[in-house]
Amino acid sequence: MKSGRIAGWGIVLALLIMAGIAVFSYRSIDLFAERSSRVDHTYKVIMAIDLLLSDLQDAETGERGFLIMDSPAYLMPYQNAIIDVGHQLNLLSALVSDNPQEVARVSALNATIRHRLSFLSAGIFMRQHSVPLDSQRAHLLMDYGKADMDRIRQIMAAMKTSEKQLLSRRAREVQDRKQTALFAIVGGSLLSFAMIGASLLFLIGELTRRLEAEEKIRKYSVELEDLYDNAPCGYHSVNADGLIVRINNTELNWFGYSREEVEGKKYIFDMMTTESRNRYMLCFPVLKESGFLTDIELEMVRKDQSVLPVSLSATAIRDHSGGFLMSRSVLFDDTERKQSQEQIMGLNHELELKAAQLESTNKELEGFSYSVSHDLRSPLRAVDGFSRILLEDYGKILDREGIRLLGVIRDNSRKMGNLIDDLLAFSRLGRKRLEGQPVDMESLVREVCQEVLSKDPGMLPISFGPLPASWGDRALLYQVWVNLLSNAVKFSSKKEEPSVKVEGILGEDEVIYSVRDNGVGFDMQYYGKLFGVFQRLHSTDEFPGTGVGLAIVQRVVSRHGGRVWAEGEEGKGATFFFSLPLRPAEPSRVESS
Repeated sequence: MKSGRIAGWGIVLALLIMAGIAVFSYRSIDLFAERSSRVDHTYKVIMAIDLLLSDLQDAETGERGFLIMDSPAYLMPYQNAIIDVGHQLNLLSALVSDNPQEVARVSALNATIRHRLSFLSAGIFMRQHSVPLDSQRAHLLMDYGKADMDRIRQIMAAMKTSEKQLLSRRAREVQDRKQTALFAIVGGSLLSFAMIGASLLFLIGELTRRLEAEEKIRKYSVELEDLYDNAPCGYHSVNADGLIVRINNTELNWFGYSREEVEGKKYIFDMMTTESRNRYMLCFPVLKESGFLTDIELEMVRKDQSVLPVSLSATAIRDHSGGFLMSRSVLFDDTERKQSQEQIMGLNHELELKAAQLESTNKELEGFSYSVSHDLRSPLRAVDGFSRILLEDYGKILDREGIRLLGVIRDNSRKMGNLIDDLLAFSRLGRKRLEGQPVDMESLVREVCQEVLSKDPGMLPISFGPLPASWGDRALLYQVWVNLLSNAVKFSSKKEEPSVKVEGILGEDEVIYSVRDNGVGFDMQYYGKLFGVFQRLHSTDEFPGTGVGLAIVQRVVSRHGGRVWAEGEEGKGATFFFSLPLRPAEPSRVESS
């Protein structure tokens, strides 16, 4: 801090001294500037003369090159030289405009140059238009050119001589003002010191900013180093031989080694199981060649000989010539993934066992269905048949109660047969494969209505709303509509003016169909029983049925990827809805019944 203050006061004192000297040199500076301007003007005239001569020589060189080589490449230098000659003549005229003698010389010089340029242009023209250039014409052009150039050099020499004499005189005037020049030098020194002072201040500012930047870089470097060493994944770099040249703390902690035991001492493949080492040795040349590896599964051996499953990804760092310098490798701990994989494999095994059990159960159910279809039907037919024989053969000797009981037996036999038929139909739905196709739903529903109304001629016609087309198994959807419309007709048949309406609504990704009736309805608190097998909300004496129809509806719609629901109120009717997706679903496989 103290040395900085001394340096500051020294600069201030020097500036004060130079300021005093500048006061004394002020008046002489104007005179020196004037003399210097005149000398500079003379140099400019001499330089303009030399440049003019050089441009003329360039024009001649370009013209001769074109005549000799017949190459357009020589035209550009020629044309540029012609332009520069014009500029130099104008500049020279302006510089000597205050000297009548020199003005006359420039005028003569201009005429001679124009004459010379006309001959150069003629030679170019003749060459461009393939005019034969015989020796006589060539000598004529060269003789005229030599004469013109000699005249031009004479005029220029005279002008340079005059200007040099003028320069000598002006130099003596400058010499006479030597003291003034010294004061001007002092002024220049003052300016230099001022610039030095400003530069010093600038350098100080730059130094401060650089120190701040270096401090930021140091902090960033520390943060990056900490990020590298303590990242949640392992980092390491190996050279072309596989030797570990750098490794982070995370990876060291995984393997149980110290940095001194690994960096520059261990090869990466020496820390792997035999199988992983063989895999890595195949992949390492690929890394060197292509520059990257992605998600290579390896097993690393820790210091305590335990095994750590990892996933390796790497990129190559190359030198200026493109050779492999080292890798930039990342390791991820695959322990949890391996455990999850093993769990998944265990679950898959369990699923396979369940599938086998399910297949066995399905076979048993198929056997059960066969028994129901054949073994149970035979006794029912026997009961019904023998009851009918008793009525026919012994009806006359049976009293009224006996006849009634035989009628009850026959009715219940038929009900049991219907239950068996519905149960088998419900069971077969899970095993029947869907035969998907476009379905004209309006045509299908009208066909179903004819069948339903044919069983109940007294029912009013069913009304229709819009019924958008859909996709599905037409036979199974036919059964859905049969069950829904039969229920609607059945449960509204006791109304004085029964009403059933069918309609559909096209949604964004599904079609929703509904069947609305004004029948007996149902209490929504028992909604959970609607779609269950053999679940009934009304007695068979009131409304016949087995309680399987809605369960069949739900199973068919579910297999199509749709849904079923209902709304109702006691005494005010009910509305049953079902939806079908717009896109065709994958054909369902056999399900468990």
